[in-house]
Amino acid sequence: MDQQITIEVIESKEFRIAAKGYDQHEVDEFLDSICDELERMEGVVAELQGQLEMAKAETRKAEASSGYVRPAAPAETAPEGTFREILEMAQRVKEQTIADAEAKAAQIVADAQTEITARLGSLEEERDALTKQVEGLKASAKEYKAKFAELLRTHQEALEQAAEL
Repeated sequence: MDQQITIEVIESKEFRIAAKGYDQHEVDEFLDSICDELERMEGVVAELQGQLEMAKAETRKAEASSGYVRPAAPAETAPEGTFREILEMAQRVKEQTIADAEAKAAQIVADAQTEITARLGSLEEERDALTKQVEGLKASAKEYKAKFAELLRTHQEALEQAAEL
């Protein structure tokens, strides 16, 4: 990526949504944390630069009053190197965070599959028990119907015999 990473770039970055993508809210929270940390680091850098400028001014003032002549300084490469190290460290943190998130996602999927399998087994057992119960109720209803029909027939015969008397 050739673009300089700034808070504005992070805040305006939009990611495509994939079928098995990350939780958008969690990504947003993490990016907000990164922005907060960058703001804090920018403040620290600004404060340190101010202190450095004050120290340089005091050094020049002390050198001027004492007559000291400073030798030519080599080109300063430390800030660029330090920034590169910070970017490399940020890259490693990003890669580790992604790896951790992928591992956590895989574990969540595995746990969900295990739970679904257990629930399906339980539901199948419950279905079988309810099926047996329904069959038993149907048999009882059929038996009751037959007994009721027999009772009606018996009463009808009794009524017919009583009517003949």
